[in-house]
Amino acid sequence: MNTNENYLDGLLLEALRKDDEKALGYLFNTFYNKLYRIGLKWCLDSDITEESIQLIFSDLWKYRHSLSDIKSFEAYLKSSLKKRIFRELQKVNSVEKVNWEDAETFILSIQSYEEILIKQESDTHLKKQLHLALEQLSPRQKEIIVLKYFEELSFKEIAEKTGLQTDSIYKTLHEGIKKLRGIL
Repeated sequence: MNTNENYLDGLLLEALRKDDEKALGYLFNTFYNKLYRIGLKWCLDSDITEESIQLIFSDLWKYRHSLSDIKSFEAYLKSSLKKRIFRELQKVNSVEKVNWEDAETFILSIQSYEEILIKQESDTHLKKQLHLALEQLSPRQKEIIVLKYFEELSFKEIAEKTGLQTDSIYKTLHEGIKKLRGIL
């Protein structure tokens, strides 16, 4: 982690402690997609993943005044999500308590081998469909979609990388997504 990220995390923590809802919104908007993808890898259940993410942000706001120093919000949120998903899976599967260190092993063991194979096959098929659909976009649309959703760059970072104005990026992204929906 670089110094700028440390500084930003420090400012966000300070803002949360001062009841700044915008700081919570910034964290939610910045990390939601990444947390959602990670959560799906851990439990393959979108409902549990979404609920767990909502709960960790709710807890973050609820306990904002008593938070210890957070060096990295990304690491903190990932760790919180893993623990929350583990708790939710314990409820759903009525299993006995397991050590936190065993959480990832537990989460993966809940899925049957058949479920994993079906999910992998489905993912492979979807990836092929998406790849074929992306090839039908203009080079610029494809570039912006890849930068935004695969490389997870912000609109500002995309603008810096491509030299385009933010409005142009929004428009191109919207048109590309609209075309992808039509294709898929």
